Amino acid sequence: MRVITSIQNPIKASLVNWCPPNTDRDKAELAFELFRQLMHLKPMGYETHIVPSDAELALAARGGDCGCLGLLLERHRARLYAIALNMLGYGSDAEDAVHETFLIALRRIGELKDPQAVGGWLRTVLHRCCLQQLRRRRREILTADIPDRPDERASIEERLEKVALREWVWDALRKLPEPLQATAMLRYFGSYQSYEELAAILGVPIGTVRSRLSQAKRKLAEMLLETAGLADTEARSQSRERQRFYSEIFNGLNQHGERDRFLGHFAEDLHLVRGTSKPVLGRSFLAWEVDADTEAGVRLEPQRILSASQVTVIEGLFVNPPEDPFHCPPGVVLVIFQRDGKARRLHLHLSPRPPRIDDD
Repeated sequence: MRVITSIQNPIKASLVNWCPPNTDRDKAELAFELFRQLMHLKPMGYETHIVPSDAELALAARGGDCGCLGLLLERHRARLYAIALNMLGYGSDAEDAVHETFLIALRRIGELKDPQAVGGWLRTVLHRCCLQQLRRRRREILTADIPDRPDERASIEERLEKVALREWVWDALRKLPEPLQATAMLRYFGSYQSYEELAAILGVPIGTVRSRLSQAKRKLAEMLLETAGLADTEARSQSRERQRFYSEIFNGLNQHGERDRFLGHFAEDLHLVRGTSKPVLGRSFLAWEVDADTEAGVRLEPQRILSASQVTVIEGLFVNPPEDPFHCPPGVVLVIFQRDGKARRLHLHLSPRPPRIDDD
């Protein structure tokens, strides 16, 4: 309602000032009241959408609105995933870092000082989570204080009581299977700073702790995003439309050989980046790869499409011909950056090739 009121006040002033000098001001006020009521009516064939800004969603989330937090995170999910892929490459670590970012946002959104900067805040949290993943790869000591350190004097219950969205947190934790629930509570709301400690407390191998935490993060993040499901905004409609579009052009390429339609979506001066390689300029490089794969009998089948704002992330599987099963690696993630209706930049993150049967 705050957004509508801010729009109506100038209109009210205009209606009052527009009236002839001798017009009864009460009639002008009545005209505005009728206009205000009409604002809430949906004319046949039309529906008014008021899209909240990131700052408005952050303010509502800071006040305990979990649906707004879910919508905010959904809006930024594709871009955060793209950043994580750029830092961590193909694999589960990138998505794990995004899930970790969501859970930190859930716990710390109440401490966000500047709602206008929520996008930068989320990217900072993600960056630190990615650094944590890189430290893990280098076998450095893992701590739970990235980007926030728990108060070691408080109990689990006291920490949860400090969370603005504590009711949602408790309800979500209760929905997890018991092994995941216990692991998640110790990790995120306990004072334990290493997987070794968690493994000792739970009496399971460290690998099991990692697996359980990954599952718990994914399930909690999914539940958090689902809270945004009732908010039918223009942004969500645009995201669904883009998902349909990419599904159609990949299907057209794979099933009907509609090469030109697929390539036509990309700009002539496309920046194509493969992994850590330097970008190459020009759509012709992408066309060459598409033609080579088509001639070899390779198909790229999208498995999941995430889209928000001007970023789309497509996770796909390569289907190689039986006579050449190692032609392409098993999977790929495409990160597409759009501007003015064209894909201007494309990042390809390829999965590692599986070992050949005759490899040592």
